[in-house]
Amino acid sequence: MKKSNLYSKLLKSPDDIPVFISEKLEVDFIPHAYKLGLFPWTSNPVTWWCPSPRMVLLPDDVRIQKSIKKALKTYEIRLDFNFNLLIKHCALRKKTWISQEFIQVYTKLFEQNLTHSVEVYENDTLIGGLYGLIIGKMFFGESMISLKKDASKVALIKLCELLKPYDFLIDCQVPNEHLKFMGAKEMIKKDFLKLLEEKISLESGFENFKNLL
Repeated sequence: MKKSNLYSKLLKSPDDIPVFISEKLEVDFIPHAYKLGLFPWTSNPVTWWCPSPRMVLLPDDVRIQKSIKKALKTYEIRLDFNFNLLIKHCALRKKTWISQEFIQVYTKLFEQNLTHSVEVYENDTLIGGLYGLIIGKMFFGESMISLKKDASKVALIKLCELLKPYDFLIDCQVPNEHLKFMGAKEMIKKDFLKLLEEKISLESGFENFKNLL
C-alpha cells in the first residue's frame, strides 16, 4: 500500500477504538507502526491505536514547579543504564498493559538501540523513570513510573532538557491530567500525523542517547 493511502486510511480510522488487532508483537513491525502513528496498547491480543486527540509535549513547554526543584538537585539521572529493571517496575503497577511479551520485545528493541530509558536513582536505588522509542526527532513515550515522590516528573523534565537542543517532539499518546499539568497539549490526528511525518524524516542530531548527559 502506498504511503499516501496509509495516511488517508489512518485519518479515517476510529479515534477511540483500536485501528486493528494482532495476535502478538513483532519486533520488526513495531518501528514501522510508530512511524505511521500507531502504538500497541493491551496484549493477548495486541491492540493498535491511533487516537485523536493525541497528547504531545514540546521540550520547551515542560512545566517545572518550584516544589520539584529539590528533587531535581537530589536525584541522580542515568540514561539506558538498566532498561530491563525499569520496564519491569512499570509492569508491576496495578493498571498496566505491559505483559511479559511486552518486556521481552521492548528489551530486544533496546538491544537494537531503538528504545531508551531515563532512570532516576537515589543512593544507587532505582526510584522511577520513563522509557520510549527514538525515531528521527521523535521520542515515543511508552510508560513512566514513580517509586518515590516526583521521580517520574524528574525523568520527564530531564528528558525535555536533553532533547530541547535537538528540536524533538515527545509523543505522550493518550491525554491525561498529569501530562497536561506537566505542559503537554492535545493535537488532532491530522496535525499530529503531518508533524510526525516531518520529524521521523530527520536525523536525531546525536549519535548515542546515553551520552547526552
